[in-house]
Amino acid sequence: MLKNLTGPLFAVLMLVSAVAVGQTELFKQTDLSQWDFHVDAKDVAVTDVFSFNADGVLVCKGKPFGYLATKEAYGNFVLTVEYRWPQDSEPTNSGIFLRIANQPENTFLPRCMEVQLQHKNAGDLWGFHGMTVPAPKGMESRFSARDGGEKLGQMSGGKKLQDAELPPGQWNKLNVFCSGGMIVVTLNDKLVNWVTAAPRRPGKIGFQSEGGPVEFRAATLEVIEMPERQVGREGGRSGQENRPRTNRGRSFPNE
Repeated sequence: MLKNLTGPLFAVLMLVSAVAVGQTELFKQTDLSQWDFHVDAKDVAVTDVFSFNADGVLVCKGKPFGYLATKEAYGNFVLTVEYRWPQDSEPTNSGIFLRIANQPENTFLPRCMEVQLQHKNAGDLWGFHGMTVPAPKGMESRFSARDGGEKLGQMSGGKKLQDAELPPGQWNKLNVFCSGGMIVVTLNDKLVNWVTAAPRRPGKIGFQSEGGPVEFRAATLEVIEMPERQVGREGGRSGQENRPRTNRGRSFPNE
């Protein structure tokens, strides 16, 4: 997917230079007790919301609102996952959570970044509960920030660059590249969003329940590292401060 990407030259160079140092098939783990689960409701079991079918597809009912998340935290990675709205249901809302930090009380949303999958808004990128997603230079018109109240907290993010979602019933292929402060999102091989100064701490990855049925499959996560020669200056920081770091025993700077 990386070599077919068009868009900001520096993003393309970083993507094609990424070196995978480990790969995980996330949905190989079909025992839901081995996942973290949170919903904004009482007395709800994970199996009331999520299940794996015979084909290894993660099926989400969409209600109540919440998410299923990995036990492990990830910092620098390439996530590939396919999703679709079932043919016989109305497309609604969902998302992929990145770098989940913690779970505030009285809300279904964690403190995290989200790749939006909401129908007609797929590819938007948001941060919730103070997880800041600043605009790249020259892209300020796509980005905004506001107080989302108790449920969303202080939120910020950017609208997608282009429409790339397929009709209900068809599988969409989402790729998310995260390295340091850079996040690049492609949907069906089209560049839909990118930022260069996102919070850099590692966190869990989540699949959201928010509105109606949605299905996920083929979720592959590659832990990556970047060659030193691709690390440069960004946003006034020195190359040393902005260096993307691997997950292998190295600390990430605080947000």
